Amino acid sequence: MIKFLSSARITVACLFLLFILTFWGTIAQVQQGLYAAQDRFFNSFFFLAAGFIPFPGAQLVLWVFFVNLICSVMLTFKKYTKWENIGLLIIHFGLIIYFIAAFMIFHVSQESFVHLAEGEATNVSTSYQDWELAYWKQEGSKREVTSFDTKKFKPGFEIPFEDKNFTLTVNEYYLNSDAFSDPSTRNNPLILNGTGISILTEKPLNKEREQNIVGGNFNLKANDKSYSLILYGAETQATRVTIAGQNYYFILRHKRFPLPLTIRLDHFKAEFHPGTEVAKSYQSLVTITTGSLERQVRIYMNNPLRYKDYTVYQSSYDNDSTGKQYSTLAVVKNYARILPYIACFVVFFGLALHFLIQAFLSKGRV
Repeated sequence: MIKFLSSARITVACLFLLFILTFWGTIAQVQQGLYAAQDRFFNSFFFLAAGFIPFPGAQLVLWVFFVNLICSVMLTFKKYTKWENIGLLIIHFGLIIYFIAAFMIFHVSQESFVHLAEGEATNVSTSYQDWELAYWKQEGSKREVTSFDTKKFKPGFEIPFEDKNFTLTVNEYYLNSDAFSDPSTRNNPLILNGTGISILTEKPLNKEREQNIVGGNFNLKANDKSYSLILYGAETQATRVTIAGQNYYFILRHKRFPLPLTIRLDHFKAEFHPGTEVAKSYQSLVTITTGSLERQVRIYMNNPLRYKDYTVYQSSYDNDSTGKQYSTLAVVKNYARILPYIACFVVFFGLALHFLIQAFLSKGRV
């Protein structure tokens, strides 16, 4: 079995399939969108080509490729431990590190963004497509926010709040929704929503997942009464509910991630092609604060900010109705960021060592 799985034919087949998937998936992004194409071609084990033909996804191909590489090392380990073939063994271990890095990046890395105007600062980033339900009690200017990931939300799920003054159960939860106001229910004291929304309808999922807006109808039990709490992801203001004389605030929002540094946008600059509104380049001058230390960094295309496991890229910008400019910085947390560099060095070292040994052996034979 090990001999069969280590076959070079499997290696060639995997490389060919990865070439097809990369080309196909890149072309499909135009019609299906970036995230939909990633899910279909690269994050899946199988998908249906032409609607009915099973075709292997990149996850399956990479797992087969990984097993093929491990079996190849196991089968030929004794051969490779001879000093003249030690370079080949090092190359194989470098390739294994590549696979480990890819696995960690896929399962552990975290993508988010910060959106700042000049003079604004933050130590929290926002997810592009993941959502959370957050609540807090207002006590003066201080508030402690508790949040729950919405991935487990389904009808009947009771959200495990530590606060015993109320319970919250999911009645309906939509991954993409639209919201409406019904005048006949606007004054109903048992329907809670800060902006008058009383109806949520489910919409088909958008191919660009960051365009989906979640919505939920929750059953709130407090003060021996049951209320219908309606939350919609597009609302920017939290819904206030008074329970036992205390004001509570609830909101569905994009998931927040604390950062180990504070980013302040000092200046944003965009340059445009002459006579057009097409940006030629744009950059952000930011001040980052870590503890008592501050430093100023310029972030622009191909020049990100790196701090520990975090990389901050210049992503985009936009203007509001008053002409005020905002800079959007992509934040990627990647525990395995250094592993591809290590793998590259190991493979290079193995190749160089192998060719040098072969060169000396050839010289000796001559």
